[in-house]
Amino acid sequence: MKVNFSYIALSFISIISLISCKNDLDVLAPGEESVSVYGVLNPNEPVQKIRINKVFLTDGDALEVAQDPNQINYGPGELHVTLQRFMSASSTTPTLTTVGNATRKEIVLTETVVTTAGGNFSQEQRLWQTSDKLYTSGEYRLLIKNVSSGKEFTAQSIMIDSVKSHNIMPFIFIPNTYPVHCGVGNAGYVAATIPGTGTQPNAYINYNVLSQTKKIIFKSVPNAKLYKVTMRFHYIDSLMGGAGIRNYVDMSFPSLTSTTIAGNEELSVSFGVADFYSLLASEIPKKTTGSIRHRTAHYMEYIIEACSENMSTFLLVNQPSTTIAQDKPNYTNIVGGTGIFASTSKTSLGKELWSDFIDELSNNSTTSSLQFIKRYKFICP
Repeated sequence: MKVNFSYIALSFISIISLISCKNDLDVLAPGEESVSVYGVLNPNEPVQKIRINKVFLTDGDALEVAQDPNQINYGPGELHVTLQRFMSASSTTPTLTTVGNATRKEIVLTETVVTTAGGNFSQEQRLWQTSDKLYTSGEYRLLIKNVSSGKEFTAQSIMIDSVKSHNIMPFIFIPNTYPVHCGVGNAGYVAATIPGTGTQPNAYINYNVLSQTKKIIFKSVPNAKLYKVTMRFHYIDSLMGGAGIRNYVDMSFPSLTSTTIAGNEELSVSFGVADFYSLLASEIPKKTTGSIRHRTAHYMEYIIEACSENMSTFLLVNQPSTTIAQDKPNYTNIVGGTGIFASTSKTSLGKELWSDFIDELSNNSTTSSLQFIKRYKFICP
């Protein structure tokens, strides 16, 4: 039987654990030209990449054919791929596409070939990319044109801004009372103050009471539906030979879905402080290389990734089945093709640690074997 072999490889917010992978096999009408597209725009990233594959017919083993890059990839110059930006879904007049360029109203993506991880598909993949900085508002429309046949494929996605700081700890910015790590973060606050020199203790991250439950609270942004929160603990391994190795441990949380896409909805995740200490005790030894002289607690980073509603729908439809029924609906917003064209955003905010918290890492029975030293100074960056 002839089958349509389309490849979708997903990675959110660079993303992230919100994304799954799926290989679709669908019946394709003879003579019908189609494409498989995976493009997720992120205005926080320096380079935007869109993967476009052929959708092909074969009478043989589809997995064997999929290893042939000529079967799944378009050749050099076969496609003309562009992005335009519109201020509303009903607008027919493109506006500025590139931040910092007062005239550009169309971005022409350039081709590149990359080598991907091994699997059922060819490791050689052709991407279309641009380093133009994108806006966080408006709607970007993708146009893919086959230069030879004239066939066009289109898609569109509204952009989403990054999550902003909130007036509830720890996702917060208040000048002079809640410094961010090395002065980098939302609102560009500069110059962290060393704990114990007049700054309020609650201005720093302090997870020193194991019986407590802590929350990470933020507000949703317009047009985003799905959110992923990660708390990243940064530390430095000082080796016997004198070298210092920077590392981190992530505490991840279940994905959050906002009720609406209007924005300004309060969302939160929570965790037990004792669970955080247990996580460090479990994960840090796995990352250890060389003989450790001591460890230094560096800072805490809070990462919030968001994705547009069409991406949320795509992920929901393509999540692994929990029943024996394997027939599932298909979702795509590619006109004339299959796959997804969507948008994501990412906010990353580093916070300094309070000295009592760092001391507890050193003293607590759960983490004492990790050889954390007590705080003596900030390390920046």
